[in-house]
Amino acid sequence: MPDLKLTTLDRLLPGESGVIRGFTETQDLHYRLKELGLVPGTWIKVRRCAPLADPMELRIRGYYLSIRKQDAKCILVEKDTERNGEDSCCERRRQHRHRGGHEDQ
Repeated sequence: MPDLKLTTLDRLLPGESGVIRGFTETQDLHYRLKELGLVPGTWIKVRRCAPLADPMELRIRGYYLSIRKQDAKCILVEKDTERNGEDSCCERRRQHRHRGGHEDQ
């Protein structure tokens, strides 16, 4: 049985995906997110983030949805390691961020 890789949606990088497993915040926010299609059991992929990292654009149920990072922190996601490329530009960016440098391009 695979290990569950639970994290919050705001921690996924562009190109990474997962399945929504629940919420961490108040019921009012749950209702609003569910109305947008963010319900437990739904596959979701981070498409891209704005230049200052907020908001983030998601691919969900055949459409694109942009939400604030503040709201994404309230969504629990089981990270999908099978669909995420190990040598993606996102992984290189994450490693570069940990070194504290700026991207050269």
